[in-house]
Amino acid sequence: MREVFIDDWLFGALISLIMNYLLLWATGRILNKNQTRWRLFVAAFFGSIYYFVLCYRMEIGAVGNYEMVNFIATGILMLVIAFTLRSVRDLLRTIGLFTLLLVLTSGITYFLLYPPFVSHLVAYNSWQVVVVNILSLLVVTELGWGLVHQVLLERECLFPLRLSVNGISSEFSALLDTGNTLVDPLTKHPVLVVESQVLQGIVPAEILALSKLMAEGGLPDNKALEFSPDWVARIRFISYTSVGRQKGFLLGFRPDAVFLLEKEPKRLPPVVIGLCQFAKLGGEGKYQALLPSALLNGVY
Repeated sequence: MREVFIDDWLFGALISLIMNYLLLWATGRILNKNQTRWRLFVAAFFGSIYYFVLCYRMEIGAVGNYEMVNFIATGILMLVIAFTLRSVRDLLRTIGLFTLLLVLTSGITYFLLYPPFVSHLVAYNSWQVVVVNILSLLVVTELGWGLVHQVLLERECLFPLRLSVNGISSEFSALLDTGNTLVDPLTKHPVLVVESQVLQGIVPAEILALSKLMAEGGLPDNKALEFSPDWVARIRFISYTSVGRQKGFLLGFRPDAVFLLEKEPKRLPPVVIGLCQFAKLGGEGKYQALLPSALLNGVY
């Protein structure tokens, strides 16, 4: 009877869990899919169970020519568990990217551990293999999709904010923009540029319509300037210049308060909100506002 070390199987399953989670996370981030940690974990855990069962089946000689089918089916089920796939095309695209990341990561890992120009084999422990796998995944996702610097950007330069007007609040993410030097000409307060669609339900529809008219270069008539007394006192007109446009006017307003949402919410200094009519400031929806550095200087 041959001695079997089940702890080796368990450790291998743990490594499989870690790598499955990272591969699923990278796939979801690149495809801009909504991700929840528990779904990623359950999917990765399912893959680790497959690894453990595979080790057992190999030990008793129950692995046949059909094993590749089981391997592919397990990978597809992991993706179905991890993500909400809306169509067959979405499923195929997700499978393709997940497979590409798996193959490239495995290939780079094998090359780094067993380079062709080294004649003797080097023995590596399991954790060294894990570290090389993770580094390989980071290299692949950064060179192919710039994923690493996107994550670093979000951790260092994205700030969650909450804006309040007349008892109504809206929460969104803002990118720290050192190039945003806009100020209200009347009060000299910094201007926080926010996507107008984020403020629907907070800002009256007629003000949003006026903001769109001004963004298109139109001039408002007297009817377009008829607001409630409260909003008349809040409205600001901000002159700006940008790439491709020498001069324009941004419609802004004075909110009741803007908070930086950390462990303890911190109220930002007085600020004017500039309404931006671009569909997405962040392109992929990572952020919805441009935060001038002058506001953070007043908090930290």
